[in-house]
Amino acid sequence: MFRFLGVATVVLVSHAQEDGNPHQWDRKRRCDHVGYTPKCGPCEGIGGIVWSDKASDVNIPACTEEKGPIDTKNLKRPVWGADFTETKSHEILIGKKIDPACFQAFPGNVSTGTNCYKPQECVLTVDFKEKNAMRIDANQAGNAWGVLGNITSVIYHQGEHMWITNTLPLGFTQTICTGPREGGDPAKPPIYPVQYNWVDNLFFVAREKLEVEYGVGSKVMDHWAFGPHHAWTDPSTGIIIRMWQPYNGLQVFEPGTFHVGHDASAFAELAIDGKTAPKLARKKGGSSFRIKCTDDGFPEPPKEVDEKKMTEATTAHKASKADLHRAKTKKPRDSFRGDGFEKMSHTLNAHLRANNPSTRECDLWAVEELQQLQVLMIILRDPALDDVYNKSADNRRIRHNMHEMVTQWETINHLARKDPELARIHRDGHCHEAVMWYVHHLPQQTQDVLKQKATLPLLSYHHHVPKDGAEHTAVHQAYEEKVTCFSCHSNVMPKPTQVFV
Repeated sequence: MFRFLGVATVVLVSHAQEDGNPHQWDRKRRCDHVGYTPKCGPCEGIGGIVWSDKASDVNIPACTEEKGPIDTKNLKRPVWGADFTETKSHEILIGKKIDPACFQAFPGNVSTGTNCYKPQECVLTVDFKEKNAMRIDANQAGNAWGVLGNITSVIYHQGEHMWITNTLPLGFTQTICTGPREGGDPAKPPIYPVQYNWVDNLFFVAREKLEVEYGVGSKVMDHWAFGPHHAWTDPSTGIIIRMWQPYNGLQVFEPGTFHVGHDASAFAELAIDGKTAPKLARKKGGSSFRIKCTDDGFPEPPKEVDEKKMTEATTAHKASKADLHRAKTKKPRDSFRGDGFEKMSHTLNAHLRANNPSTRECDLWAVEELQQLQVLMIILRDPALDDVYNKSADNRRIRHNMHEMVTQWETINHLARKDPELARIHRDGHCHEAVMWYVHHLPQQTQDVLKQKATLPLLSYHHHVPKDGAEHTAVHQAYEEKVTCFSCHSNVMPKPTQVFV
Protein backbone atom coordinates (compact mmCIF):
# COMPACT_ATOMS: atom_id res chain seq x y z
CA MET A 1 0.00 0.00 0.00
CA PHE A 2 1.35 3.41 -0.99
CA ARG A 3 1.65 5.62 2.07
CA PHE A 4 2.76 9.21 2.52
CA LEU A 5 5.16 9.10 5.46
CA GLY A 6 7.15 11.69 7.31
CA VAL A 7 7.41 14.18 4.44
CA ALA A 8 9.89 16.97 5.08
CA THR A 9 8.62 20.40 6.09
CA VAL A 10 11.90 22.27 5.70
CA VAL A 11 13.24 23.22 2.28
CA LEU A 12 16.86 22.16 2.14
CA VAL A 13 19.50 24.08 0.21
CA SER A 14 20.78 21.19 -1.84
CA HIS A 15 21.43 20.04 -5.38
CA ALA A 16 20.51 16.44 -4.66
CA GLN A 17 18.00 14.45 -2.64
CA GLU A 18 18.37 14.51 1.12
CA ASP A 19 19.41 10.85 1.37
CA GLY A 20 21.93 11.15 -1.45
CA ASN A 21 19.84 9.27 -4.03
CA PRO A 22 22.05 6.17 -3.54
CA HIS A 23 20.60 4.21 -6.47
CA GLN A 24 21.20 7.09 -8.91
CA TRP A 25 17.61 7.34 -10.13
CA ASP A 26 17.11 9.99 -12.80
CA ARG A 27 14.66 12.89 -12.61
CA LYS A 28 11.93 10.89 -14.36
CA ARG A 29 12.00 8.24 -11.63
CA ARG A 30 12.79 10.57 -8.75
CA CYS A 31 12.43 14.30 -8.39
CA ASP A 32 11.79 15.70 -4.91
CA HIS A 33 9.75 18.86 -4.76
CA VAL A 34 11.83 20.11 -1.83
CA GLY A 35 15.51 19.61 -1.12
CA TYR A 36 16.28 19.52 -4.83
CA THR A 37 17.52 22.19 -7.22
CA PRO A 38 15.95 22.81 -9.60
CA LYS A 39 12.72 21.50 -8.13
CA CYS A 40 10.40 19.27 -10.13
CA GLY A 41 8.94 20.49 -13.36
CA PRO A 42 6.33 19.06 -15.75
CA CYS A 43 6.65 15.29 -16.41
CA GLU A 44 9.38 14.85 -13.80
CA GLY A 45 9.20 12.53 -10.81
CA ILE A 46 6.49 10.49 -12.52
CA GLY A 47 7.93 7.00 -11.93
CA GLY A 48 6.10 3.99 -13.33
CA ILE A 49 5.90 0.23 -13.14
CA VAL A 50 9.13 -0.71 -11.35
CA TRP A 51 10.70 -3.97 -10.23
CA SER A 52 14.07 -3.32 -8.59
CA ASP A 53 16.44 -0.67 -7.24
CA LYS A 54 18.39 -0.72 -10.51
CA ALA A 55 17.98 2.71 -12.10
CA SER A 56 16.82 1.33 -15.46
CA ASP A 57 14.31 -1.18 -14.06
CA VAL A 58 11.26 1.02 -14.51
CA ASN A 59 8.80 1.69 -17.31
CA ILE A 60 8.22 5.45 -17.44
CA PRO A 61 4.85 6.26 -19.06
CA ALA A 62 4.56 8.75 -21.89
CA CYS A 63 3.91 12.26 -20.57
CA THR A 64 3.44 15.70 -22.15
CA GLU A 65 2.63 19.04 -20.57
CA GLU A 66 -0.73 20.54 -21.51
CA LYS A 67 -0.13 23.96 -23.04
CA GLY A 68 -2.36 26.98 -22.66
CA PRO A 69 -3.47 29.17 -19.74
CA ILE A 70 -4.45 27.45 -16.47
CA ASP A 71 -6.36 29.25 -13.73
CA THR A 72 -4.14 28.09 -10.87
CA LYS A 73 -6.18 30.07 -8.31
CA ASN A 74 -9.28 27.96 -8.91
CA LEU A 75 -7.83 24.48 -9.25
CA LYS A 76 -9.71 21.55 -7.72
CA ARG A 77 -7.42 20.49 -4.90
CA PRO A 78 -6.73 16.77 -4.39
CA VAL A 79 -9.43 14.87 -2.51
CA TRP A 80 -8.72 12.28 0.20
CA GLY A 81 -11.07 12.27 3.17
CA ALA A 82 -11.65 10.88 6.64
CA ASP A 83 -14.16 8.22 5.62
CA PHE A 84 -13.96 6.48 2.25
CA THR A 85 -13.48 3.23 0.36
CA GLU A 86 -11.28 2.73 -2.70
CA THR A 87 -12.41 -0.56 -4.21
CA LYS A 88 -9.82 -1.02 -6.97
CA SER A 89 -6.22 0.03 -6.45
CA HIS A 90 -3.39 -1.30 -8.60
CA GLU A 91 -0.08 -0.83 -6.92
CA ILE A 92 3.54 -1.72 -6.45
CA LEU A 93 4.50 -1.43 -2.82
CA ILE A 94 8.11 -0.40 -2.25
CA GLY A 95 9.65 -0.80 1.18
CA LYS A 96 12.85 -1.74 2.92
CA LYS A 97 13.68 -5.43 2.73
CA ILE A 98 13.47 -6.87 6.24
CA ASP A 99 12.71 -10.51 5.48
CA PRO A 100 13.38 -12.75 2.43
CA ALA A 101 9.74 -13.01 1.39
CA CYS A 102 9.17 -9.23 1.75
CA PHE A 103 6.18 -9.81 4.05
CA GLN A 104 7.19 -6.94 6.32
CA ALA A 105 8.14 -4.45 3.62
CA PHE A 106 6.79 -1.07 4.67
CA PRO A 107 7.35 2.29 2.98
CA GLY A 108 10.02 4.34 4.73
CA ASN A 109 11.45 7.84 4.62
CA VAL A 110 14.79 7.10 2.91
CA SER A 111 15.77 5.12 -0.19
CA THR A 112 18.98 3.67 1.26
CA GLY A 113 19.50 -0.09 1.45
CA THR A 114 17.74 -2.80 -0.53
CA ASN A 115 14.05 -2.41 -1.27
CA CYS A 116 11.24 -4.86 -1.96
CA TYR A 117 8.92 -4.33 -4.95
CA LYS A 118 5.53 -6.01 -4.46
CA PRO A 119 2.85 -5.80 -7.17
CA GLN A 120 -0.63 -6.18 -5.72
CA GLU A 121 -4.29 -5.32 -6.11
CA CYS A 122 -5.92 -3.67 -3.10
CA VAL A 123 -9.13 -2.48 -1.52
CA LEU A 124 -8.45 0.50 0.76
CA THR A 125 -10.84 1.35 3.59
CA VAL A 126 -10.34 4.47 5.74
CA ASP A 127 -12.20 5.42 8.93
CA PHE A 128 -10.88 8.48 10.76
CA LYS A 129 -14.27 9.39 12.16
CA GLU A 130 -14.64 6.54 14.67
CA LYS A 131 -11.89 3.87 14.68
CA ASN A 132 -9.05 6.13 13.44
CA ALA A 133 -7.76 3.25 11.35
CA MET A 134 -6.90 2.14 7.87
CA ARG A 135 -7.44 -1.32 6.36
CA ILE A 136 -5.85 -2.73 3.23
CA ASP A 137 -7.04 -5.96 1.63
CA ALA A 138 -4.26 -6.96 -0.76
CA ASN A 139 -3.91 -9.69 -3.33
CA GLN A 140 -0.21 -9.98 -4.15
CA ALA A 141 0.72 -11.18 -7.62
CA GLY A 142 2.76 -14.15 -6.46
CA ASN A 143 5.03 -14.40 -3.45
CA ALA A 144 8.36 -12.65 -3.14
CA TRP A 145 9.90 -15.02 -5.68
CA GLY A 146 7.15 -14.63 -8.25
CA VAL A 147 6.04 -18.26 -8.31
CA LEU A 148 3.24 -20.56 -7.24
CA GLY A 149 0.16 -18.44 -6.95
CA ASN A 150 -0.99 -15.37 -5.10
CA ILE A 151 -0.72 -14.49 -1.43
CA THR A 152 -3.57 -12.52 0.10
CA SER A 153 -3.06 -10.12 2.98
CA VAL A 154 -5.21 -8.11 5.35
CA ILE A 155 -3.43 -5.17 6.95
CA TYR A 156 -4.77 -3.04 9.79
CA HIS A 157 -3.05 0.18 10.88
CA GLN A 158 -4.49 1.83 13.97
CA GLY A 159 -2.49 4.27 16.04
CA GLU A 160 1.10 3.09 16.33
CA HIS A 161 0.16 -0.56 15.77
CA MET A 162 0.07 -2.51 12.54
CA TRP A 163 -1.10 -6.07 11.97
CA ILE A 164 -0.29 -7.93 8.75
CA THR A 165 -2.02 -11.27 8.18
CA ASN A 166 -0.85 -13.27 5.16
CA THR A 167 -2.61 -16.33 3.80
CA LEU A 168 0.28 -18.59 2.81
CA PRO A 169 0.43 -21.67 0.55
CA LEU A 170 -1.78 -24.58 1.69
CA GLY A 171 -4.09 -22.25 3.62
CA PHE A 172 -1.78 -21.45 6.53
CA THR A 173 -2.03 -17.97 8.01
CA GLN A 174 0.81 -15.86 9.35
CA THR A 175 0.20 -12.73 11.41
CA ILE A 176 2.98 -10.22 11.98
CA CYS A 177 2.48 -7.67 14.76
CA THR A 178 4.59 -4.58 14.28
CA GLY A 179 4.93 -0.93 15.11
CA PRO A 180 6.44 0.67 12.01
CA ARG A 181 9.09 3.29 12.62
CA GLU A 182 10.91 5.76 10.42
CA GLY A 183 13.64 3.97 8.52
CA GLY A 184 12.90 0.80 10.49
CA ASP A 185 14.84 2.25 13.43
CA PRO A 186 13.29 1.12 16.76
CA ALA A 187 14.71 4.24 18.42
CA LYS A 188 12.62 6.49 16.15
CA PRO A 189 9.01 7.52 16.88
CA PRO A 190 6.23 5.26 15.59
CA ILE A 191 4.54 5.93 12.26
CA TYR A 192 0.78 6.48 12.45
CA PRO A 193 -1.73 6.01 9.59
CA VAL A 194 -1.68 8.78 7.04
CA GLN A 195 -4.01 11.57 8.13
CA TYR A 196 -6.94 12.57 5.94
CA ASN A 197 -5.63 16.12 5.44
CA TRP A 198 -2.19 15.21 4.06
CA VAL A 199 -3.29 16.51 0.64
CA ASP A 200 -3.29 20.06 2.05
CA ASN A 201 0.52 19.99 1.79
CA LEU A 202 0.60 19.38 -1.97
CA PHE A 203 1.80 22.01 -4.46
CA PHE A 204 0.60 22.25 -8.06
CA VAL A 205 3.28 21.31 -10.61
CA ALA A 206 1.61 21.20 -14.03
CA ARG A 207 -1.32 19.89 -16.03
CA GLU A 208 -0.13 16.83 -17.93
CA LYS A 209 -1.36 14.23 -20.38
CA LEU A 210 -0.05 10.89 -19.14
CA GLU A 211 -0.50 7.27 -20.21
CA VAL A 212 -1.78 5.81 -16.96
CA GLU A 213 -0.77 2.23 -16.21
CA TYR A 214 -2.94 -0.90 -15.76
CA GLY A 215 -5.11 -0.15 -18.77
CA VAL A 216 -6.50 3.14 -17.47
CA GLY A 217 -5.06 4.85 -20.56
CA SER A 218 -4.41 8.42 -21.63
CA LYS A 219 -5.59 10.98 -19.08
CA VAL A 220 -5.22 14.74 -18.72
CA MET A 221 -4.51 15.27 -15.02
CA ASP A 222 -3.22 17.83 -12.57
CA HIS A 223 0.21 16.93 -11.18
CA TRP A 224 0.76 17.78 -7.51
CA ALA A 225 3.85 17.20 -5.36
CA PHE A 226 5.34 17.62 -1.91
CA GLY A 227 8.76 16.26 -0.99
CA PRO A 228 9.26 13.02 -2.96
CA HIS A 229 5.46 12.44 -3.12
CA HIS A 230 3.52 12.98 -6.32
CA ALA A 231 -0.20 12.75 -7.09
CA TRP A 232 -2.23 13.15 -10.27
CA THR A 233 -5.87 14.18 -10.04
CA ASP A 234 -8.94 14.60 -12.21
CA PRO A 235 -8.99 18.40 -12.91
CA SER A 236 -12.79 18.53 -12.69
CA THR A 237 -13.21 16.70 -9.36
CA GLY A 238 -9.83 16.60 -7.58
CA ILE A 239 -10.16 12.83 -7.14
CA ILE A 240 -6.76 11.15 -7.16
CA ILE A 241 -6.10 8.78 -10.06
CA ARG A 242 -2.40 8.07 -9.69
CA MET A 243 0.32 8.43 -7.01
CA TRP A 244 4.05 7.82 -6.99
CA GLN A 245 6.83 7.97 -4.43
CA PRO A 246 10.14 6.47 -5.61
CA TYR A 247 10.79 4.45 -2.45
CA ASN A 248 7.17 4.00 -1.27
CA GLY A 249 5.35 2.85 -4.38
CA LEU A 250 3.15 3.32 -7.41
CA GLN A 251 -0.60 3.43 -6.93
CA VAL A 252 -3.27 3.72 -9.60
CA PHE A 253 -6.92 4.05 -8.59
CA GLU A 254 -9.39 2.78 -11.16
CA PRO A 255 -11.54 5.76 -12.15
CA GLY A 256 -15.00 5.48 -10.60
CA THR A 257 -13.93 3.27 -7.67
CA PHE A 258 -13.58 6.01 -5.00
CA HIS A 259 -16.61 6.16 -2.70
CA VAL A 260 -17.32 8.27 0.37
CA GLY A 261 -18.17 6.11 3.38
CA HIS A 262 -17.28 2.55 4.33
CA ASP A 263 -18.73 -0.74 5.54
CA ALA A 264 -18.44 -0.68 9.35
CA SER A 265 -17.79 -4.45 9.41
CA ALA A 266 -14.33 -3.78 7.94
CA PHE A 267 -13.18 -2.57 11.37
CA ALA A 268 -15.41 -4.74 13.57
CA GLU A 269 -12.38 -6.37 15.22
CA LEU A 270 -10.88 -3.06 16.34
CA ALA A 271 -12.01 -1.02 19.34
CA ILE A 272 -12.47 2.75 19.30
CA ASP A 273 -9.89 3.13 22.07
CA GLY A 274 -7.30 1.08 20.13
CA LYS A 275 -7.03 -1.53 22.89
CA THR A 276 -8.32 -4.55 20.97
CA ALA A 277 -6.13 -6.43 18.48
CA PRO A 278 -7.51 -8.41 15.51
CA LYS A 279 -8.46 -12.01 16.34
CA LEU A 280 -5.73 -13.64 14.26
CA ALA A 281 -3.06 -11.67 16.13
CA ARG A 282 -4.05 -13.14 19.49
CA LYS A 283 -2.66 -16.33 20.95
CA LYS A 284 -6.07 -17.93 21.56
CA GLY A 285 -7.64 -18.77 18.21
CA GLY A 286 -4.99 -16.84 16.29
CA SER A 287 -3.05 -17.51 13.12
CA SER A 288 -1.11 -20.69 12.44
CA PHE A 289 2.05 -18.65 12.94
CA ARG A 290 2.21 -15.43 14.97
CA ILE A 291 5.34 -13.31 14.75
CA LYS A 292 6.42 -10.65 17.23
CA CYS A 293 2.98 -10.71 18.86
CA THR A 294 2.14 -10.67 22.56
CA ASP A 295 -0.53 -13.09 23.84
CA ASP A 296 -3.19 -10.41 23.52
CA GLY A 297 -2.13 -9.66 19.95
CA PHE A 298 -0.13 -6.45 20.21
CA PRO A 299 3.41 -5.92 18.89
CA GLU A 300 6.25 -6.94 21.15
CA PRO A 301 8.48 -4.02 22.21
CA PRO A 302 10.80 -3.07 19.32
CA LYS A 303 14.35 -4.37 19.39
CA GLU A 304 17.43 -3.26 17.56
CA VAL A 305 17.43 -4.67 14.04
CA ASP A 306 20.44 -6.84 13.19
CA GLU A 307 20.83 -6.44 9.42
CA LYS A 308 22.70 -9.76 9.22
CA LYS A 309 19.72 -11.57 10.73
CA MET A 310 16.90 -9.89 8.84
CA THR A 311 15.72 -13.29 7.59
CA GLU A 312 14.69 -14.17 11.13
CA ALA A 313 11.98 -11.52 11.06
CA THR A 314 9.38 -13.93 9.66
CA THR A 315 10.44 -16.96 11.70
CA ALA A 316 7.59 -17.81 14.05
CA HIS A 317 9.59 -20.36 16.05
CA LYS A 318 13.31 -20.31 16.77
CA ALA A 319 15.40 -23.46 16.78
CA SER A 320 15.65 -24.88 20.30
CA LYS A 321 18.82 -26.26 21.87
CA ALA A 322 17.58 -29.73 20.95
CA ASP A 323 17.03 -28.64 17.32
CA LEU A 324 20.53 -27.17 17.11
CA HIS A 325 22.07 -30.24 18.75
CA ARG A 326 20.39 -32.46 16.17
CA ALA A 327 21.64 -30.20 13.39
CA LYS A 328 25.20 -30.58 14.67
CA THR A 329 24.88 -34.38 14.80
CA LYS A 330 26.44 -35.74 11.63
CA LYS A 331 25.65 -39.46 11.75
CA PRO A 332 22.03 -40.69 11.97
CA ARG A 333 21.17 -43.40 14.44
CA ASP A 334 21.00 -46.98 13.13
CA SER A 335 17.21 -46.93 13.26
CA PHE A 336 17.29 -44.16 10.65
CA ARG A 337 19.51 -46.03 8.18
CA GLY A 338 18.88 -48.66 5.52
CA ASP A 339 20.87 -51.04 3.34
CA GLY A 340 20.71 -49.31 0.00
CA PHE A 341 18.54 -46.57 -1.43
CA GLU A 342 15.23 -48.47 -1.49
CA LYS A 343 15.53 -49.80 2.08
CA MET A 344 16.65 -46.40 3.29
CA SER A 345 13.49 -44.85 1.83
CA HIS A 346 11.27 -47.54 3.40
CA THR A 347 12.95 -47.02 6.80
CA LEU A 348 12.61 -43.24 6.75
CA ASN A 349 9.06 -43.39 5.38
CA ALA A 350 8.08 -45.59 8.33
CA HIS A 351 9.26 -42.83 10.69
CA LEU A 352 7.40 -40.18 8.68
CA ARG A 353 4.15 -42.17 8.81
CA ALA A 354 4.52 -42.81 12.53
CA ASN A 355 5.03 -39.14 13.36
CA ASN A 356 2.76 -37.35 10.91
CA PRO A 357 -1.03 -37.65 10.65
CA SER A 358 -1.13 -37.31 6.85
CA THR A 359 1.42 -38.55 4.31
CA ARG A 360 1.20 -39.46 0.63
CA GLU A 361 3.41 -41.57 -1.61
CA CYS A 362 5.75 -39.57 -3.80
CA ASP A 363 4.28 -40.77 -7.10
CA LEU A 364 0.89 -39.27 -6.15
CA TRP A 365 2.26 -35.72 -6.06
CA ALA A 366 2.52 -33.13 -8.80
CA VAL A 367 5.87 -31.37 -8.80
CA GLU A 368 4.14 -27.99 -8.51
CA GLU A 369 2.47 -29.16 -5.26
CA LEU A 370 5.86 -30.12 -3.85
CA GLN A 371 7.37 -26.78 -4.85
CA GLN A 372 4.49 -24.95 -3.17
CA LEU A 373 5.13 -26.91 0.04
CA GLN A 374 8.82 -26.06 -0.21
CA VAL A 375 8.09 -22.34 -0.62
CA LEU A 376 6.08 -22.52 2.59
CA MET A 377 8.95 -24.23 4.39
CA ILE A 378 11.47 -21.65 3.14
CA ILE A 379 9.23 -18.96 4.63
CA LEU A 380 8.92 -20.77 7.97
CA ARG A 381 12.44 -22.15 8.42
CA ASP A 382 14.88 -20.86 11.00
CA PRO A 383 18.09 -19.77 9.19
CA ALA A 384 20.09 -20.68 12.32
CA LEU A 385 19.80 -24.34 11.32
CA ASP A 386 21.18 -23.70 7.84
CA ASP A 387 24.03 -21.73 9.42
CA VAL A 388 25.07 -24.93 11.23
CA TYR A 389 25.08 -26.91 7.99
CA ASN A 390 26.95 -24.26 6.02
CA LYS A 391 29.75 -23.98 8.55
CA SER A 392 30.68 -27.63 7.99
CA ALA A 393 29.64 -27.96 4.31
CA ASP A 394 26.98 -30.44 5.45
CA ASN A 395 24.87 -32.03 2.69
CA ARG A 396 21.76 -30.79 4.46
CA ARG A 397 22.59 -27.18 3.67
CA ILE A 398 20.47 -25.20 1.21
CA ARG A 399 22.80 -24.76 -1.73
CA HIS A 400 21.18 -21.84 -3.57
CA ASN A 401 19.41 -18.66 -2.62
CA MET A 402 15.71 -18.65 -3.35
CA HIS A 403 15.94 -16.63 -6.54
CA GLU A 404 18.53 -19.04 -7.99
CA MET A 405 16.42 -21.97 -6.87
CA VAL A 406 13.26 -20.65 -8.50
CA THR A 407 15.13 -20.05 -11.75
CA GLN A 408 16.33 -23.66 -11.67
CA TRP A 409 12.84 -24.92 -10.87
CA GLU A 410 11.37 -23.09 -13.84
CA THR A 411 14.07 -24.45 -16.16
CA ILE A 412 13.74 -28.05 -14.98
CA ASN A 413 9.93 -27.86 -14.91
CA HIS A 414 10.05 -26.97 -18.60
CA LEU A 415 12.46 -29.79 -19.47
CA ALA A 416 10.59 -32.39 -17.40
CA ARG A 417 7.27 -31.72 -19.15
CA LYS A 418 8.75 -33.06 -22.37
CA ASP A 419 9.29 -36.62 -21.19
CA PRO A 420 7.51 -38.84 -18.59
CA GLU A 421 10.79 -40.30 -17.33
CA LEU A 422 12.29 -36.87 -16.79
CA ALA A 423 9.10 -35.84 -15.00
CA ARG A 424 9.46 -38.81 -12.59
CA ILE A 425 13.11 -37.98 -11.88
CA HIS A 426 12.23 -34.35 -11.26
CA ARG A 427 9.29 -35.18 -8.97
CA ASP A 428 11.24 -37.81 -6.99
CA GLY A 429 14.04 -35.34 -6.34
CA HIS A 430 11.58 -32.81 -4.94
CA CYS A 431 10.04 -35.45 -2.64
CA HIS A 432 13.46 -36.10 -1.10
CA GLU A 433 14.33 -32.43 -0.83
CA ALA A 434 10.96 -31.50 0.71
CA VAL A 435 11.31 -34.21 3.37
CA MET A 436 14.88 -33.14 4.12
CA TRP A 437 13.83 -29.50 4.53
CA TYR A 438 10.93 -30.48 6.78
CA VAL A 439 13.09 -32.63 9.05
CA HIS A 440 16.29 -30.58 9.11
CA HIS A 441 15.33 -26.93 8.49
CA LEU A 442 12.16 -26.48 10.52
CA PRO A 443 12.28 -26.20 14.31
CA GLN A 444 10.29 -28.92 16.06
CA GLN A 445 7.61 -26.39 17.07
CA THR A 446 7.10 -25.42 13.43
CA GLN A 447 6.96 -29.07 12.39
CA ASP A 448 4.27 -29.69 15.01
CA VAL A 449 2.09 -26.89 13.60
CA LEU A 450 2.70 -27.79 9.97
CA LYS A 451 1.93 -31.49 10.25
CA GLN A 452 -1.51 -30.83 11.75
CA LYS A 453 -2.74 -29.29 8.48
CA ALA A 454 -0.32 -30.27 5.73
CA THR A 455 0.09 -33.62 3.98
CA LEU A 456 3.74 -34.57 3.72
CA PRO A 457 5.34 -36.46 0.82
CA LEU A 458 7.05 -39.79 1.34
CA LEU A 459 10.43 -40.57 -0.18
CA SER A 460 10.59 -42.31 -3.54
CA TYR A 461 12.06 -45.82 -3.58
CA HIS A 462 13.89 -45.79 -6.90
CA HIS A 463 17.36 -44.29 -7.25
CA HIS A 464 17.62 -42.80 -10.74
CA VAL A 465 20.92 -43.09 -12.59
CA PRO A 466 22.31 -40.73 -15.21
CA LYS A 467 21.80 -41.30 -18.94
CA ASP A 468 23.12 -39.68 -22.08
CA GLY A 469 21.54 -36.53 -23.46
CA ALA A 470 21.72 -32.87 -22.51
CA GLU A 471 18.18 -32.68 -21.15
CA HIS A 472 18.55 -35.86 -19.10
CA THR A 473 21.87 -34.62 -17.74
CA ALA A 474 20.37 -31.28 -16.64
CA VAL A 475 17.40 -32.93 -14.90
CA HIS A 476 19.56 -35.60 -13.27
CA GLN A 477 22.08 -33.07 -11.94
CA ALA A 478 19.23 -31.22 -10.22
CA TYR A 479 17.94 -34.55 -8.90
CA GLU A 480 21.32 -35.54 -7.41
CA GLU A 481 21.45 -32.26 -5.46
CA LYS A 482 18.12 -33.16 -3.87
CA VAL A 483 18.75 -36.78 -2.79
CA THR A 484 21.70 -36.06 -0.52
CA CYS A 485 20.04 -38.05 2.31
CA PHE A 486 21.47 -41.21 0.69
CA SER A 487 24.99 -40.19 1.71
CA CYS A 488 24.14 -40.41 5.44
CA HIS A 489 21.07 -42.60 5.83
CA SER A 490 22.31 -45.53 3.73
CA ASN A 491 24.42 -48.35 5.13
CA VAL A 492 26.13 -48.77 1.75
CA MET A 493 29.80 -47.94 2.20
CA PRO A 494 31.26 -45.45 -0.28
CA LYS A 495 33.69 -46.84 -2.83
CA PRO A 496 37.35 -46.32 -1.84
CA THR A 497 39.12 -43.61 -3.77
CA GLN A 498 42.62 -43.96 -5.18
CA VAL A 499 45.20 -41.87 -3.34
CA PHE A 500 48.21 -40.54 -5.20
CA VAL A 501 51.40 -39.89 -3.23
